[in-house]
Amino acid sequence: MNRKSAGGMLLSFTLGGLLGAGVALLLAPRSGEKTRRKILTALDDAKEGISGYAGRVKARFV
Repeated sequence: MNRKSAGGMLLSFTLGGLLGAGVALLLAPRSGEKTRRKILTALDDAKEGISGYAGRVKARFV
């Protein structure tokens, strides 16, 4: 397996996990306000994680 396919697989796995977590949050029995706060927090965390990952990938291949 080359680096590009390994990176793509890791990214796919990570995004799938984040999507699954988002669905779980939406279906969890809690108030709408608490759910929205949790989703926004999770999205902020995901954004930071993806930005960091993208930076590492870019540095590796550029």
